[in-house]
Amino acid sequence: MAPGRRETCHARGAAGVCAAAQAAFCKATAGHQQLVLQLGGSTDGPRLREERGRRSAEARQLSAGLRRALLAGLRQGPASPEERQELERLWVVFLSALELFLQDLRRAHHLYQLFSTEGGGVALLRTGLGGRGPPSRKENRRGGGSAQPPAALSLEEEIEQVRATLMEMESRANIPPWTVEATQPVGTGGIAAPVARVAWGGLCTGPCCRVL
Repeated sequence: MAPGRRETCHARGAAGVCAAAQAAFCKATAGHQQLVLQLGGSTDGPRLREERGRRSAEARQLSAGLRRALLAGLRQGPASPEERQELERLWVVFLSALELFLQDLRRAHHLYQLFSTEGGGVALLRTGLGGRGPPSRKENRRGGGSAQPPAALSLEEEIEQVRATLMEMESRANIPPWTVEATQPVGTGGIAAPVARVAWGGLCTGPCCRVL
């Protein structure tokens, strides 16, 4: 979510706006994970690594906007106790999604060192499975947004940026992660999951989890 949309958070419903931003962030990190899983394989190369960097930048930009929106919604006072509860749930889910994103960045860093495209590292794996490589930005772009990508960071800088964001979030809001629990029994639709899995597999916007 863009910073200028913070003021509309309450007008449209803070929880609803933040839930949409959360869904966009989870989609971006899922796409990034798919690229990380290809590192070291037959489709690895400069193009895939460049696309991974762009996907990471997109996810980090979305996370910055969502963090600001959630902080604004929690500080300015939600319209109802139910909205407050939903904002706290989204905060915890966002923390879990960020932690998983950080894990993937660290995995990418390890694979970059192990499978160097500049020589000197382990040879890339040849699985025999072809691939058309990562989809282009033209194929992935949806709707508005800046046409100019953010300045590229090194992978170490990406990791540090996300780690710093996590530490800041944990210090800015006193919302213990263990206050969210699954409420939908396992086997009734296959949705119930711990909060981290909910955050990674996609945003849980239904009644499958609640704040204690």
